[in-house]
Amino acid sequence: MSIKIEQLLPLLKKGWVAMDGNCKWGWYDKKPDMGENFLQWFPNVNGGDYKMLNFTFDIAPVDDWTQSLMRCGNE
Repeated sequence: MSIKIEQLLPLLKKGWVAMDGNCKWGWYDKKPDMGENFLQWFPNVNGGDYKMLNFTFDIAPVDDWTQSLMRCGNE
């Protein structure tokens, strides 16, 4: 059974989450850039850490991947 990304947001390290066009969710420590031509988000050009979340969690997709970027973790 898939969980909604909103359920994970407070449990993750401070940063950003976003779903790519292929329905795979990623966590970024810095705000990622959208690559519309590639249907995915890219880590910030100034560097940054990235982790694929779908290896650990079964996360439900959202309707529009381009609107999936959101903050996560505690401030």
